[in-house]
Amino acid sequence: MTEAGPALVSVIVPCHNSKKTISLCIESVLAQTYPHIELIVVDDASTDETAAIAGAYDCTVVPLADNVGAGIARNRGIESSHGSILFFLDSDVALAPQAVENAVGVLEANPTYGAAWGIYGDRPLVDDGVVEQVQVLFGHYRQIQPSPVHTGHFAVGAVRRWVVEAIGAFDERLFGQWTNEDHEFGLRIAENFPVTRALGVVGYHDDDDKMWPVVRKRFGRAVSLMPLILKQRDLKPEREALHRPPEIAAILLAAAGAPLPILSPYLAVVPAVFLAWFVWENLPLLSFVRRNAGWRVAAATMVLSYVYGLAVGLGGVSGAVRYLIDPRFRRRYRSAVAVS
Repeated sequence: MTEAGPALVSVIVPCHNSKKTISLCIESVLAQTYPHIELIVVDDASTDETAAIAGAYDCTVVPLADNVGAGIARNRGIESSHGSILFFLDSDVALAPQAVENAVGVLEANPTYGAAWGIYGDRPLVDDGVVEQVQVLFGHYRQIQPSPVHTGHFAVGAVRRWVVEAIGAFDERLFGQWTNEDHEFGLRIAENFPVTRALGVVGYHDDDDKMWPVVRKRFGRAVSLMPLILKQRDLKPEREALHRPPEIAAILLAAAGAPLPILSPYLAVVPAVFLAWFVWENLPLLSFVRRNAGWRVAAATMVLSYVYGLAVGLGGVSGAVRYLIDPRFRRRYRSAVAVS
């Protein structure tokens, strides 16, 4: 699709029971410095006031009868859109004023790029305490590191429409909790087109503020990611994860060595060495958090990073075992296509 004049950007926001943040999200889109925007809010069968709140703004609200999940909701947003650039935004994220303008600039300067993935800002959209502060700073730090990018960031990121026309959209067979349809689509884009991280495309996230929901989410996503990681060995998606392989190895080995002091006090050195390795791997992150939020949040980052990393490691082991024994699980990400 070609356009005369500036590109129209379709901002697509899937939402389900998002009354806490949907106004902040929509108002951030309407306040963008880039003027050529259509805003499409896909209400994924909310049971609260989300749809009514969105309907009060200058946007298109696409109501869904059933709660189908973010991937399918995004597909319905694509179907209702007209722009040559599709800007995906989560309902618990509010954009910095120049985010869309910066995304368009990156894509216009690089005509072959299929996508420009944004980043989370260094502060929560709504600050609900230290757990959320750790989440936000951890995610922000990982995303600003200079490294190749393959996995998509559909909470805040732009994709060209011709990419979707060429390879399809979100795979609607990946339905349900922790199916990683976003990771699959992001890797499918990277398989076929160059992509980049755009540090000027910033969104402020209202992240999880309780530890155990994060633990469950990290474990569940790690389990279901294993077939995709093993299928996409050339792209090495695990290198872009929040918890990198050396860190996970140190965490698992420290946990496995924890009972050794029962056999002999001298064996306490074994888990201590692996804990030291874990701390060493995280020193740059901890230094970053300390500079931005102080020692209290840095100490919480150390503890929570270990707990979350242990959940990811155990999830990965569980997923690997399931991959070996369950043929259907191995075929989970086979020949992914969008289903209309």
